[in-house]
This record gives sequence, structure tokens and C-alpha cells, in this order.
Amino acid sequence: MKNFDTDHSLVPPGVDLLDLVNRYGAPIKITFLDNIKNQILKLKNTFNKAIENNNYKASFYTVNANKANYEYVGIAQAIKYGDGAECSSYYDLIITKMVIEKLNLKNNKYLICNGYKNKDYIKEIVKSKNDGWHIIPIIDCLEEYELYKKYNSEKNYSTPLEVGIRVHLSSQYIEEGSVITDDRFGVTEDEFEFIVKDLKENTNLTLSTIHFHQRGFEYEKDKYLINIQKSFTNFYVKAKQNFNSVKNFDIGGGTPLPESNDFDYDSWSDLTVKAIQEMCIKHKVAEPNIISENGKYNRKNSQINIYEVAKVKYTDKAYPWYIVDGSLLIAMPEYYALGEPMKIVPLNLLSNNPVKARLCGMTCDCDDVFYDKDKGYILLPEIKEDETLYIAIMGTGSYQDSMNGKGGVHHCLIPEERDLILWTDEFGDMQEYLQNEIQSIDDIVRLIHIK
Repeated sequence: MKNFDTDHSLVPPGVDLLDLVNRYGAPIKITFLDNIKNQILKLKNTFNKAIENNNYKASFYTVNANKANYEYVGIAQAIKYGDGAECSSYYDLIITKMVIEKLNLKNNKYLICNGYKNKDYIKEIVKSKNDGWHIIPIIDCLEEYELYKKYNSEKNYSTPLEVGIRVHLSSQYIEEGSVITDDRFGVTEDEFEFIVKDLKENTNLTLSTIHFHQRGFEYEKDKYLINIQKSFTNFYVKAKQNFNSVKNFDIGGGTPLPESNDFDYDSWSDLTVKAIQEMCIKHKVAEPNIISENGKYNRKNSQINIYEVAKVKYTDKAYPWYIVDGSLLIAMPEYYALGEPMKIVPLNLLSNNPVKARLCGMTCDCDDVFYDKDKGYILLPEIKEDETLYIAIMGTGSYQDSMNGKGGVHHCLIPEERDLILWTDEFGDMQEYLQNEIQSIDDIVRLIHIK
């Protein structure tokens, strides 16, 4: 294929991207709900297999980290096939409860609450518990802990609030080259000791969960094991020795998400289960439920963006500019903000000669460009007279909508693309739903408050 990247592995069998573009037009964003389902079931199956093979005496649960993408259909799909949701704010909790109630799954799903918690968020957590939700707020600081005690006792609630504690690993191992060498999250060992001691005098709260976050997605076995061992030995064991109610070890996000598709998830889950099991034997504590909170793992590979190359410009004789009918800044802000790798795949003209080109959006911004920085170009098909080239940006499903302000006003007033949802129905047939047309001038006028 002329050395073009033609990896369509994210596209479900039987889906013809060119046919969709011909029918709906470009630019278009396509979400494959089946990919969300498949990712979640793959993770659950591989952990359940590891649990069975090792005769592990507890269960695995995965909850969707909503912050990766707040689109309703995606959250609903992830919650439906997972075990619940991880919320990060007051609004997140309110919206998530609405989604779960619409799915009629209130009694079957966990709500795990992370993030900075203001008073409204904490009050809503306490109210949710007393409304019958299976909710577990994860304590991140002492002030938060004190507010749970206060608000859960104000109305003389008869049942305690189930809580977890997020622990701070002061020297957590992270991926090489990260701009962050530490983080602000979690309680220190001294704060942890205070909470454990104070909880013994407090019947208003029940400790069930110890949480740490495996930051980063570039999996390195040795560093991963050190993080798990530190958090389990220094925190979980101490908590379990003080409270029989402690039953969950939450490893947070960071499920490995390598660029290649050959990562061995069976070996990874087996390694995780065995590591926890061995520490339980060593410290003579019961094996806990293992919880993971997955956002990028669930959502990244569920979405692609397709654009038409509207014009070729030759200001650089070595590398022509292929200008797409949209903005790369809008399509993949995670690439610009965080250096997230992105894959560009031509959809047609694959028999044409390869061209060392540079891709750019139609905004008037010098940063609205994409190419291999090491090479100075990417290979794309030559565009001959009267030909149209379509390119797809693969794996745009996580954080793009929230970072680019979905439904908002964008750079140079470039409109958002069409928004198409695809899924397989109960009879095995592929269904399509055009959720939004291209953003209209009326939408933009309303947003910028022209009277």
C-alpha cells in the first residue's frame, strides 16, 4: 500500500468509511459504540480469567471514568457493560445519576466519587447514599473527611456512609519524560494514620476502599509493581488490620494503552492478581475486590474523525501542505496539549504515488498542523486533478470533546463536524444515528450572544 498507514482496526467489521462519507459528507466524527462495549468486556474477561486461574477469593470491578468523554451515548454504553461510573465533580455526579436512572440500573451500579469536593459535591454524595445509591466517595484530604462526618450526622441518618481513602505515593513511578514528577492527590501517611485512628471513634462512616492511581499509560512492569506494592503494603494492609469493613483495593486508571494492538492483557491481569494475592498471604489479610477506573482505555478507540483535503498548497517545495476542511486543533487537542500520539490514515487514492506532505487545518493558526516531527512529513497519496482525498484521524474518543469544548465556539469560528453514532442492534445489524449536523451559523450566533 505504498507505505501508507492503512490500519483500520478500530473500524467494526462491515463498516465502509468511504460509503459513510459519501452519504453524510465530511467533516464527520464517527463513534463506534461497539468498541466501548468490547474494550470493557475484554478487560472484565481477562481479570475474571486471572481470578479463576489463581483461585483468588474476591472479584474484579471496572467503572467508567466519565471525564474521558461526557457524550451521553458513550457514558450509557460504558455504564451498561461495566460496573458503574467514576465521577469527578458535583455536576458529574448529578448527570451520571440521571444517565443510570434512565437506564434503570440504579440498584446494580457503583458510583465512585473522586476529584476535589466542594460542599455541594459532598452534600450530594451524602444525599445520594441516603437515597439508596451504592456510592463510595474517595477521601482526598482531611477537610473532606471532616465534612463527611458533619453532613452525614446533620439529619441523624441511621446508616453510615461508605467511604474510601485515596493515598498519596510521594515517589510514585511514572512514565519517563513526564512533565509531572509528583501530584497533589491523596492523603499522606501521617494523614492516613490520623483518619484510621479517628474512624475507630466514629460510627458515622465505614471505610471500605483504599485507592491509588496508576498514573500514565506507558506500561512498565517493574514500576507498576512497585506502585502496587507500596500502596497495598503501606496503606491497604494497615486499613484492613484495623477494620473488617475494608474490602476493595482500587488501582485507579492507567490501564495499559499501548499504541500497538499486541499488548498481552492476560499476562498483565494475571500479574496484578498474583501480586495482590502474594501480599495478602504475606500479611495475612483477606483478598480484596480489585477495582479499576477506566476512561481513556474505554473511550479512545471508539471514535474517529474524517476530513476531506480541500486544497494543496506549495509554499514549501519539499513538503506540500494538505489543507483539510476542518481544524486539527478542534479534532485532536489532546495531541497539542499532552503530546498524545495520533494516527492519520488515508481512506482512498491508495494506488497513487506517495507524497511527503504536511497536514494542516483551515484555521489561520501556524500551530494547526500535523506531521512526524522526526521526519518532517507524513506519507499521503498524491492528489491528481479532479481527485478528492479523505483522511481519518484514528482514536480521538478520549478527552477531545471536553478539551475542545464540544458545542462551543471554536478557533476562527470553524464549525464542529457532523456527529454520527454507529452500533450493532440485538439482531446483529449495524445501526446509524446522525446525532448532530455540522454546527450552524445560528448555533454560533447564539453562543456568542448576538442579540
